[in-house]
Amino acid sequence: GEPRILRSRELRYTTDLFLGVVIDCSGSMSYGDHMEEAKRFGMLLAEATKGLRGVDARFFGFTDAEIYDAGNSSRCAVHNFEAGGGNNDAAALWHAAQIAKDSQRRAIVLIMISDGLPTECSTTALRSLVTQLTKRHGMCCAQVAVQHLDEICFPHYIEILGMDETQRVVKFGRIIASLVNRALS
Repeated sequence: GEPRILRSRELRYTTDLFLGVVIDCSGSMSYGDHMEEAKRFGMLLAEATKGLRGVDARFFGFTDAEIYDAGNSSRCAVHNFEAGGGNNDAAALWHAAQIAKDSQRRAIVLIMISDGLPTECSTTALRSLVTQLTKRHGMCCAQVAVQHLDEICFPHYIEILGMDETQRVVKFGRIIASLVNRALS
């Protein structure tokens, strides 16, 4: 209780992060191994965030007609996604952004895993939404593309085409770490 005794301070790091993952479940994802690849990356993020204090991770799937809630990192159901229908990337990203804003977390990272271009919204609309979420709301948005992108709509993206699994995971991890650092700073 002596006020003149000095105590060393202990640094504490607090995380205040919302991680939203939206996975394209359109029919085009059934080509090759695209859907399985998307589910693997979704589960990788779920496992990486499971049990982390201060991190809310939410997972969604989408088509042109529906948005599926696949739960959080402790009860993630992305493995149940099946490909079918079209896709409305802007609607899915907007939905995830609204959930993120309601979370009251200080830092927000939104990741879309897809095979490229939307069918039920324009690339201009998607690019505009990404810009709005980034500049006005301070969210970090990224895309993981399971095939070559003809048009880039996200400021941060990775094409995992032509890489072995280890290279994909390492490159993906670097992008996610960079986005999380940017969002938290």
